[in-house]
Amino acid sequence: MTKRICLFVFLSVLALAKVAQAGTVVLQPGRDSYLVHAVVDVLEDPTGRLSFDEISKDPSVVAFRQYDVGQFSFGFTKSAYWFRFEVLNPAAIPHDMVLVMRTAWLDTISIYQPDGAGGYKETRLGDTLPFSARLHPHPQFLLDLQARPGPQTYYLRISSTQAFLSPIELWDAQAFHDNDRLLLAYFGMFYGVVVVMLLYNAFIWVSTRDRSYLYYCLYLGAFFIMNFSYNGFSFQYLWPDSPRWSNWTYTSWVFLYQLMAIIFAMVFLETAKRLPRMHRLLSLFLYVMSAAWLISILFASPVFHNATGVYFVFLYSPLTAVAGFLAWRSGFRAARFFVVASMGNLVGAFITAMTVSGFMPYSFVSFHAVEFGILADVILLSLALADRIKYLRLQNETAEKAIIEQKLQSNELLRQAKDDLERIVSERTAELRKARDEAERLSRVDALTGAFNRRYFNEVAALEFAKVRRLHQPLSVISFDIDLFKQINDNHGHAAGDEVIKAAARVSRNAVREIDFVARIGGEEFAILLPGSTIEQAAATAERLRELVIAEQVSYQGKQLAFTASFGVAQLKDSDQSFEALLQRADEMMYRAKNLGRNRVAA
Repeated sequence: MTKRICLFVFLSVLALAKVAQAGTVVLQPGRDSYLVHAVVDVLEDPTGRLSFDEISKDPSVVAFRQYDVGQFSFGFTKSAYWFRFEVLNPAAIPHDMVLVMRTAWLDTISIYQPDGAGGYKETRLGDTLPFSARLHPHPQFLLDLQARPGPQTYYLRISSTQAFLSPIELWDAQAFHDNDRLLLAYFGMFYGVVVVMLLYNAFIWVSTRDRSYLYYCLYLGAFFIMNFSYNGFSFQYLWPDSPRWSNWTYTSWVFLYQLMAIIFAMVFLETAKRLPRMHRLLSLFLYVMSAAWLISILFASPVFHNATGVYFVFLYSPLTAVAGFLAWRSGFRAARFFVVASMGNLVGAFITAMTVSGFMPYSFVSFHAVEFGILADVILLSLALADRIKYLRLQNETAEKAIIEQKLQSNELLRQAKDDLERIVSERTAELRKARDEAERLSRVDALTGAFNRRYFNEVAALEFAKVRRLHQPLSVISFDIDLFKQINDNHGHAAGDEVIKAAARVSRNAVREIDFVARIGGEEFAILLPGSTIEQAAATAERLRELVIAEQVSYQGKQLAFTASFGVAQLKDSDQSFEALLQRADEMMYRAKNLGRNRVAA
């Protein structure tokens, strides 16, 4: 009877929550995240002078309005906005949550949460503060929130001179950190692709001195710093103590990216020779954009300056696409790839600009559309550059052959000239192949440690998995993670943490056989592939490596840093359908070792 009464009370609370005001988030068992921005109540403060005491005195007097469209973008505005929402925890115990504001460029954020004594405590965030002032070292804004039993009302005040786009989410604390690893993996993959393509094309430029490759590298570099900036990583890693610089450079990187994109289009399409009218139009657009950039910095308000950079996106993208189409129509074969690539970039940049400006609802896909567009752009423009080189080479070969045939009367001299030409082409081809091989090598190696990266580890592991299945040989994996690595970073700095990671990689490579494969697969996580080793042999190797790690001392700024690691060992089973199952068991053993007290081997 008592159980039935409790169940009835719980269902009644949920039913009442569903008819409560729009700004209520009801915590549900088994649910990890909630879209707060879809249910908040909103109050616009055009003057920015309203205080918390004024807006929280009498809810019936303060003109909050329900905001349930889920878009949560107000474009570019000088107004501050107040948001109110309620969290209803029907459980009898508090629940640890994380309030997440996804936009990295918000200037000032004030969060008011109940203090448990009838009042409110204020927490301030925003990119006008140094990065060290954040509660969590994260490019987005995070706040720990403890949802006490029953209803609790929370308030937010946000203002920004950048586009007022602020999706707000409420996460279970552990679920957020698990999900955040996936998001960081996405960014790691994306920036890795951009950097690899930049280096690849830089090697080609060094080899060929074709300035199209140079301007393409500058274009990719401008996109990288722009994207790295507005996703919050530049403030976190490049200038964490310079919030003013970070705020002013957001829009400058947007302008720089557009300028480099237009200059690259003009060089690649040879508009000065093929499309003189379009060349003059593009040149005029460059001057107008540069003037707007300078004038808005010197004389305009920050809001107008930031809006100008975004609104120019709506002009530059179609303009470059039109230039590519005209070059294609004029008979320039390589322009066909440029047009298709420009369309991908155009659509992606346009959707992102529409989202940032408040004309489209926010979603992960729409906000990051420019990144998806640039991936297609990178692939297609690489094909375009290769096709352009082939086209120009054919032109050069035809012209050189005509000149040789006109000047040389002897067949022997003609043959010798053709041999020389083939030798030059062969040398150039070899140089390009060397640049390609070097870029491929860099894509397989972890830049910090010199060990192999996760991408190459997965490729080798797949091959070994197929091999041992065919030959019926044993295969084992060691997965290990540096213990208490966050404390090393917090106490000694990220540079010290990097030295510890490099030391772990160095010890691992020296402790295993030549046929074993060591890779860094995460921040401080490593994996070792041991072909032909049983679980007993792998465990012995892991124990030896654990002792070597204990004995390793890292010298940093006059200090000797010691560290330990936890190891998990697993052997391939007949029931394993893929290598991922083996790696997952090794990871589980590693976490078991950590749970048992760290600095040990679990198999």
